[in-house]
Amino acid sequence: MKTATEASFDEDIEAPATNAVGKQTPRRMRRAAEIIVAARETFLEKGFECASVSEIAAKVGVVEGLLYSYFPTKRDLLNEVLRGMYEPLIREMEDGFSRLQGLRSRMRFLVWRHLRVYVEDPGLSRLVLHEVRTRPEYFNSALHELHVRYTAFLIRTVRDAIASGELPADTDGEMVRGMVYGGIEHRMWGVLFGRDTVNVEVAADRFTDMMLRGILPDGQAGVSATTASDTGSRDDIERRLERLERIVVAGAEQAAAPVAPRHKKSHDHHQ
Repeated sequence: MKTATEASFDEDIEAPATNAVGKQTPRRMRRAAEIIVAARETFLEKGFECASVSEIAAKVGVVEGLLYSYFPTKRDLLNEVLRGMYEPLIREMEDGFSRLQGLRSRMRFLVWRHLRVYVEDPGLSRLVLHEVRTRPEYFNSALHELHVRYTAFLIRTVRDAIASGELPADTDGEMVRGMVYGGIEHRMWGVLFGRDTVNVEVAADRFTDMMLRGILPDGQAGVSATTASDTGSRDDIERRLERLERIVVAGAEQAAAPVAPRHKKSHDHHQ
């Protein structure tokens, strides 16, 4: 069964592979999409360094030289595979982000979605961390630009929270971005290599709460979780209902407690 990320990738490969070289005829676009799928499978199976272009060409059923006429280098091919992960993910993030308001709701959504990337696509996540971001040319690459676009939602969250007064004016958005994505990367390292598991919903709640306690002004972290702008969030509503239930139960127990002893004492007296 395919993950959501894999399904999005498969949908995207039907679109023109505009970054393949040569004239973009329908036939070439279909062939380029086939090459990208084969490359993705090979990179996930062997890793980037151990994968060979000849293996990828064999999967597609073409000669190695023809593959180079579409993608001049193996690195170009890796870039296209990872672009197929980032582009649909960024579109999904934009859609979800646009529906949310408030610091906590947005922060929780971004943390939750990033955790899911590691859980649903550990193979491509390992490629990004080990064989893309460690390369010196990464910072001048198109993939770095995609990663900046992906993490820019957090910068927007901080910026908007400053404008609304939820965060102090001197909050460092770049530092918050590093704390969130760097922290998640370290937390999910064991998941990527099969040594650990994580409940995404629980982890998203805990990580969000920890972040807010760190960046909100003293004494306001607890308030932020129940601000009016966040009342539509599912977990906030659940917390409110649980608190109300505890109050009702405690009140009922307190009201009932004096009745039984007085009744028993009166009964004993008549005996």
